[in-house]
Amino acid sequence: MTLFDALHRGTYRAGHRAARLWWRLRQPRAAGASVAVWAGGRLLVVRTSYRRRLDLPGGGLRPGEPPRLGAARELGEEVGIVVDPTVLEEHAALAFTEDHRRIREILFVWRAEAPPPLRVDRREIVWAGFVRPVELQGRALSPALRAALNAAPAALTGG
Repeated sequence: MTLFDALHRGTYRAGHRAARLWWRLRQPRAAGASVAVWAGGRLLVVRTSYRRRLDLPGGGLRPGEPPRLGAARELGEEVGIVVDPTVLEEHAALAFTEDHRRIREILFVWRAEAPPPLRVDRREIVWAGFVRPVELQGRALSPALRAALNAAPAALTGG
């Protein structure tokens, strides 16, 4: 990690803390999309520089952005996977409250034939990898990641 990367990470952490304070006051609504990428019985998970949990690639939608396009955009931005949005299967509509925001998130699934190469910026996304679902037991997980695991066939989750 370079000094420049460390400065970016610090900026993300400080910005997230400031946003959480603002959200506490405003209690806004937010819309997002995430993608569960499965390949060879493994699920793609990411870790951000500003949260202490594992997550799926995804994030907030831009104003007027369709969820499927936002999910594909986030997949490219966060881990360097470029896909045609039409290959993403809509899986679930999630509603939860986090950091004082009421979030509606659409979860998409993409089943890749083989794990695609990943590219992370080491600033916002500090790690990404394909893991077996059983490796996630007992870990702090985002609501979208939990939903993806709950919907996975028992053969994938080790259950």
